[in-house]
Amino acid sequence: MNRPAALLLDIFYPNRCDCCGERIPYDALLCEPCKARLDALRISAADWDSGSRPLPWKSAALLYAYDGAARTGVLAMKDGRRGFCAYAAKQLAPLIPPEITCITYVPVAKSRRRIQGYAHAESLAKYLAAELHLPVRGDLLTETAGKTRQHDLPAAEREQYAARFLASGKRIDGETVLLTDDILTTGATLRHCTKLLLDAGAESVHIAAVCAGIRQKAENG
Repeated sequence: MNRPAALLLDIFYPNRCDCCGERIPYDALLCEPCKARLDALRISAADWDSGSRPLPWKSAALLYAYDGAARTGVLAMKDGRRGFCAYAAKQLAPLIPPEITCITYVPVAKSRRRIQGYAHAESLAKYLAAELHLPVRGDLLTETAGKTRQHDLPAAEREQYAARFLASGKRIDGETVLLTDDILTTGATLRHCTKLLLDAGAESVHIAAVCAGIRQKAENG
């Protein structure tokens, strides 16, 4: 879209920050105060507690503690808004190892995908793929339909929930795969999906998530 058309569209449909709702320039992804709030929530993979369990992925790229502006941004992603998602992809891109050959994502069941019209982990994968100039593989993993959502379950039941994710049967021999999701909490889903990709022939799997649940909340300046 050219600039005059974008400016005209912004008059009738103003661009707003996904984290606070304030109006922002038509070509901005987030407002500057929310970017600062997100910076105060930055974490690394070492800040996430795996519970001393062995991890099947080779490395993890994480951005924020799941709190404050980051939590609001993820909820906006789940509602189908794209500003925070695109911003997160730009922040994640420098953290991704250079050996990645393709990107995939934690899927949603086809029935839910049809109702929503989008899948937030898929959107993150596509934005990351554009930043990194890599292909997105949406044909590797599937989810069986069900009424229970993972965030409604206690940690002890999430391992069982993760079994709903299945391999599609496609082989990816020798590929180095980046697996994306919005939040890393207990790690049950990403562990299970990583193992499925390794069983399908991936040489290694790396993960990337926008947020992680950590025991001590980061300071929300």
